[in-house]
Amino acid sequence: MKKINLSNPHIEALEPYMSARRIGGSGEIWLNANELPFPRQTFDLDVSEYHRYPDQGPDQVQAAYAGYVGVNPEQVLALRGADEAIDLLLRAYCRSGVDSIVISSPTYGMYQVCADIQDAPVIDVPLTADYQLDVAGITAQEKTKLVFICSPNNPTGNSFNQEDIVSIVRHFEGKAIVAIDEAYIEFCPEQSLVSELANYENLVVVRTMSKAFGLAGVHVGYLVANQSVMDIMRKVAAPYPLADPCAQIALQALEPAAVAFMQQQVAEINVIREAFSSTIQEFAAVQSVLPSVANFLLVSFKNSDKAWQALTDAGIVARQIPHPRLQDAIRFSIGTDSEMEEVIKVLESLP
Repeated sequence: MKKINLSNPHIEALEPYMSARRIGGSGEIWLNANELPFPRQTFDLDVSEYHRYPDQGPDQVQAAYAGYVGVNPEQVLALRGADEAIDLLLRAYCRSGVDSIVISSPTYGMYQVCADIQDAPVIDVPLTADYQLDVAGITAQEKTKLVFICSPNNPTGNSFNQEDIVSIVRHFEGKAIVAIDEAYIEFCPEQSLVSELANYENLVVVRTMSKAFGLAGVHVGYLVANQSVMDIMRKVAAPYPLADPCAQIALQALEPAAVAFMQQQVAEINVIREAFSSTIQEFAAVQSVLPSVANFLLVSFKNSDKAWQALTDAGIVARQIPHPRLQDAIRFSIGTDSEMEEVIKVLESLP
């Protein structure tokens, strides 16, 4: 059989994003994907209209989410996870081989992957030594079309100075879109930039229900933006962005009682995170623990290979980060009290 080689050359060379599931692993305690560890409540699904394409579901979901974040429904686009929002922004604003994006590594890897798919040049302005934004370095990139800022940042877990973010948005007014990826914002809601949408036309906020809402398996995300951006995004979005079961679940998860339940679990995760951080900082094998406002911790070890092997032997699946600055680090999603106790037992035993 003759080999088919008809794809775009830049796709041939593309390195796919290594998601937690793609990397895999084996064990009983899964702390590698920043998922909520608590099972969700049961959802009631109406299957009577499954022979029809979805119609009002996305509109209703968008209205419900708009009420949750405090914007107009016209400012919300419901999508298949935050990754689709990132991809659509690249396709809508970056011409192949011409328009660049700016990222600040170490950060979420899908910005790079989506840019590579679009064949958009990537300008990396690395985070500073204390993992903050290099404002001068970012604002010096005058030819970019898109700036991605993950806040709180993944994989470091820390927050950025909000004045720095706003100054970047302000600098690029009329020049570039600044997309704030708030996948973990429920764990520190006071740091959201949604309120700044009223002040900056070029600001876009990306959200997800996969983390704090515990709906990773449903995979619903949102793009929140002003009218000029939304007019463009609706042109490139799929005609039926949400499957009807996903829309129904999202709607139920956005009901007031369900939101209150989510916030209660977020508070519990934050308490577990701080207790875990405080405990392991004293261990001989631990070099440092980055302060986190998300549902994970990045921990640097004096010998990360030994730590990784000990965790693997104990059936604990965490995440190593393939970035030169984080070669000694392991990222731990925050699990239940009992799961984190098992991690503590392993780390405590390391020399």
